[in-house]
Amino acid sequence: MTRVSDIQTSRVSNFIKFQRDPLGFLVDALPMGDVVSLRTSSFQPTFIVNSPDFVQEILVHQERHFRKGRSSGVLRRTIGDGLLTSENETHREQKKYMTPVFYKERIQAYAEIVVQETERLGAKLKEGSAVPIHEAMMELTLGIIARSLFKRELEQDKSELAAAVDVTIRRSAGTIFSPIILPFSWPTPGNVQHKRAIRTLEEMIYEAIGKARRNPKAYEDCMLGLLLDMRSEDGAELPEREIRDQMMTMLLAGHETTANALVWAWYALERSPNVLANLREELDRIRSEEASSGRRLTAYERYREMPYAKKIIQETLRLYPPAWAILRESEQEIELLGDRFPNNSSFLISPYAIHRNDAVFGDALAFRPERFDDGPSQWPRFAYFPFGGGTRGCIGSQFAMLEAVLILGTLAAGFSFSSVPGQGDAVPEPLVSLRIKGGRQMIPERRASKP
Repeated sequence: MTRVSDIQTSRVSNFIKFQRDPLGFLVDALPMGDVVSLRTSSFQPTFIVNSPDFVQEILVHQERHFRKGRSSGVLRRTIGDGLLTSENETHREQKKYMTPVFYKERIQAYAEIVVQETERLGAKLKEGSAVPIHEAMMELTLGIIARSLFKRELEQDKSELAAAVDVTIRRSAGTIFSPIILPFSWPTPGNVQHKRAIRTLEEMIYEAIGKARRNPKAYEDCMLGLLLDMRSEDGAELPEREIRDQMMTMLLAGHETTANALVWAWYALERSPNVLANLREELDRIRSEEASSGRRLTAYERYREMPYAKKIIQETLRLYPPAWAILRESEQEIELLGDRFPNNSSFLISPYAIHRNDAVFGDALAFRPERFDDGPSQWPRFAYFPFGGGTRGCIGSQFAMLEAVLILGTLAAGFSFSSVPGQGDAVPEPLVSLRIKGGRQMIPERRASKP
């Protein structure tokens, strides 16, 4: 018996609904079936995948029969042929040499940078003065990724670089779901703006590469140094363009997603005072233990002592996953769990929608970190998958979790954030990753010191 259902609305209707509200369209499709066949503006067979077991077939069991397709082509304009966009054997080779960047001992070293940069931001916050929280988190995570992976201090350039990243994200998102993709070589105003932003980021990257080549010993413990030391089987160095592509990939994918998750976390905490109170109990316990022992915990030790903060981030990633949609295209006619699909079929997998399944989570729309008390393994595999899965799952997921937890805990120990009145409820904006539409102005309020 087939598990594929047909959506009855017309191609034009589907296109209009998706363009107006892609998240609502995907959530509405959730109860329609395990796999929903729909007609869209393209003539490519298109399916929405709602069932975790079908997701597992596509991302894990039969992943070799799928390519990323359209999304990779658009993102390649900015990040080139890096880990996020490469396919097949090229991707496997790149993942092999990139994996050591995120070994545990390296992540422990990165943790100190996360806390240092976050404390630097905390020292600049002015109580009662509104802060554009998205920009603040973007600049913070940009500075962290630059120091952790490129050994680059960005204090003077953060705003300019963050703005360049924002342009590339918006231009890419607008293109991925457009029915017509204009050539990047055409000098349209959007393409000109996009290329200018890319040049801004490249200037920083090539400057870092030049410094690392002149003083390799100073960079041997970061990603850039690792890439410069890499050799192929015949002893050749990585091409400079490939190093550029990997750095651009990590620069964009390595901070924008975490920044957006943190903005959603602050918004959720504002609306969940009991959760904030529980978080502060955890942070106060850590501070008390440090005072009793007379020793400040290392950043990584502090991370290990914040299980509730981690649950807050996990719950934030459930309701507001930065990677709100995953696209795959079949490279041949394929059978998935008894159903056959044509060659060149497009599959749209939405963690945002699947994470809202009441049949799995019960009160799926409620922000309740305690649901993670027993860990994600309590649910079917791919009922919760904020970092994707399979060989193309996020290589930096452990670093991203550590970074988000440490930023949350470090800032929440000293501040709470409340929205400037009059903004209304936050509306999700599905760009390359999920952010709050129009940003969010929030007011930091300093927490009274406990004796």
